[in-house]
Amino acid sequence: MPGPTPAKPTSLAKALAHLAKQPQPKLSPKIRALSLTFAKRNAHYGARHFVKEDLPRVAYVNPNLKISVERRDHLRESPWAPELRAEFADGTKSTIDMTQKHSSAILQELLNLESEATPKASPAA
Repeated sequence: MPGPTPAKPTSLAKALAHLAKQPQPKLSPKIRALSLTFAKRNAHYGARHFVKEDLPRVAYVNPNLKISVERRDHLRESPWAPELRAEFADGTKSTIDMTQKHSSAILQELLNLESEATPKASPAA
């Protein structure tokens, strides 16, 4: 007699698997907050995809990170660029222009901010 059939993965299990997907986007603890601004619809596709696919993973791996997202109307008469602003613990800010970028490129630039936030060792004299 055959054994019980294996259970199908639940939607919760699928969501957790997506959040824990490797490589994990662990940011430097020096990055205190992220603020994103992009169009509600019909523009800024890479930025919208980043918010849908990658930002939840960033938030999951960095639970103390403050994240704010602003979706604005995109008007052809007055175009504006989508941007991601990172605020560091020392009060400095850095901006990533997300215009015409794929979500994976945006994530890579965010992870590169991490290396910029880490102090580089000075050569021994």
